[in-house]
Amino acid sequence: MVAGAKGKGKGRLRAQGEEEQGLDHISDLPDAVLGDIVSRLPTKDGALTQVLSSRWRRMWLSAPLNLDLQFHPIPLGVIPHILSSHRGPGRRFSTPVPCYYYEEEELRNLSAATLDEWLLSPALDNLQELLFGHEIPCRDRGNPPPLPTSALRFSRTVRIATFRVCRFPDGINVRLPLLQELGLSRVIISESSLQALLAGCPVLQSLMLTYNDSYSRVRIVSPTIRSIDVASGSGSSDLSLQQLIIEDAPCLERLDQKAHFKYGKVMNILVISAPKLGLRLVTMTAVVRRVKVLALSNANLSLYVVLNIMRCFPCLEKLNIRTLLKGKKNVWGPKCRNLINIRDIHLKKLLLTNYEGSESHVNFVKFFVLKARVLESIRFELAFSQVTSGWIEWQRRLLQFEKRASRSALLDFVSCNSMCNTNL
Repeated sequence: MVAGAKGKGKGRLRAQGEEEQGLDHISDLPDAVLGDIVSRLPTKDGALTQVLSSRWRRMWLSAPLNLDLQFHPIPLGVIPHILSSHRGPGRRFSTPVPCYYYEEEELRNLSAATLDEWLLSPALDNLQELLFGHEIPCRDRGNPPPLPTSALRFSRTVRIATFRVCRFPDGINVRLPLLQELGLSRVIISESSLQALLAGCPVLQSLMLTYNDSYSRVRIVSPTIRSIDVASGSGSSDLSLQQLIIEDAPCLERLDQKAHFKYGKVMNILVISAPKLGLRLVTMTAVVRRVKVLALSNANLSLYVVLNIMRCFPCLEKLNIRTLLKGKKNVWGPKCRNLINIRDIHLKKLLLTNYEGSESHVNFVKFFVLKARVLESIRFELAFSQVTSGWIEWQRRLLQFEKRASRSALLDFVSCNSMCNTNL
């Protein structure tokens, strides 16, 4: 009897488990959660959920619209129907690009007026993600169509925006209070308009500027930006990006310079203030070989940090460093030896601002005196106003300048009131 009762109990538990497996737990979720799930599905899959039940049909029509024509293509002929039947708001909209689904001829016939009409649809109101671009033949990309004003109507709600193959209006003045990611690729935008655009993004965290041929310099001043990807243009224009100035970016952790697949125009990257960038630059080793000039702000002068940065710029020829404190002893030990090979140092000019002649500063400079084989000059901008010839001679001995690796190297000491040169 006991064994039989146990057997019946197991049977009931098994039957109950099978019954629970057949329950529709998803339908028990609140409408807000279901709507978020539907809005994350590709357009085609999201629309197919309407056949599940009347409730799911209502979900599709009210959930934020995800109309991604770049990674999840659908026939262009059905887009007007989708936009007219959906009540919005918009989650993501991406214009189509040539791929296995869309032929170039089909996209060439997609007029700017049609794209403008899509962007003005109420179904895209309050859009969060926008990827816009005119897809035109490569030979015509030097003079792309203008960016429609309708693409900027989402300025108050968009969080992610990428623009490609289009021309921005001069004097653009738009504020994007929620924008966290911005990408510009193969666009025409003036330097002043680009700076105004960046200034209007107070919470920007990620910036991508690739293959644009309309500005030569970009200045980054942002309290929030964490990641920057840059690449110069075709090299056929003097307005291809030549200088990136990181003036003040306290949160910047990653900087990636991509080489153009065909052209190799040199880009100078000047880092004035980016305290979090130092040890994270190791991720850039393979992509910044064209950088020859670098400026750093290293408050606690550290040989380890600077060498760790230098190995990410193997063709570096000029290094400017501004320091505020004495820093550590900066001894050339095993920890530093593992960072860089002496033969990989191509530095020709070193500038050290706020040099004090302390043990830390001497050890830092002595490394380059004894190891940099092609060094031409070291310039010391002193932290004090008075300097004597005796002090300079004492510094020369501490730096072991007679044993310098580059026999043509010169020392240049500069004080606030005078300049003293040693050609030794």
